[in-house]
Amino acid sequence: MKKLFTFFVLILPSLGFAQWRVGVNGGADYNHFIIDKHYQTDYVFKDRWGVTLGVMGQYDVNNWFGVRAELDWTQKNYRHTREVLKLMRYDYTNNYLQLPLMASFSFGGKQLRGFCNAGIYGGYWLNSGREGFDTNTFTERVYDFSENIEFNSERDQRFDFGLAGGLGLEYRFHKHWAAQVELRYYYSCISTQKNYMRVSDPRYNSTLALQAGMWYCF
Repeated sequence: MKKLFTFFVLILPSLGFAQWRVGVNGGADYNHFIIDKHYQTDYVFKDRWGVTLGVMGQYDVNNWFGVRAELDWTQKNYRHTREVLKLMRYDYTNNYLQLPLMASFSFGGKQLRGFCNAGIYGGYWLNSGREGFDTNTFTERVYDFSENIEFNSERDQRFDFGLAGGLGLEYRFHKHWAAQVELRYYYSCISTQKNYMRVSDPRYNSTLALQAGMWYCF
């Protein structure tokens, strides 16, 4: 009984501070596509910019620790081209729905605080498209294209999972309102291509996002 009483004495200050907050975020991301070119030195995969938008919620246990969850629409784009011959350029646009779940640690004063987020995320590849130009090697005719890509259930892995983390600053400008800016990093642990061939050919996304957010604190 004495131990139970001591536990409540220690936890009550945290429960007194505990509060919910909800908000929205948005920004730009820069995706790096990781792939083995298998000695095709002329082929180059380049990073591309995209957009990220989402809604977020956080439960602050005390003034330095909280649990944060988001539902984000995030693009993971890249470019495929030939660097020497320059016969083609494919700009891929990939839209993902992601659910990051992170622990949030904060530090600093009452108004201006730094924070660090660390955790995991799950995602789903919504759709994909590409545009650019290519060359018909028989006629040497260059043609432009813009098209949606149909998913192949044998080849494409639409589920995603990985690590998520970020560093940022928060400014509490009102009792119930706070603004944040964060540099976020997503590292995918699941290949976008299934192991369906004799030669293993895994492909991963590594995404850096710079986003701003607005919170309403209850």
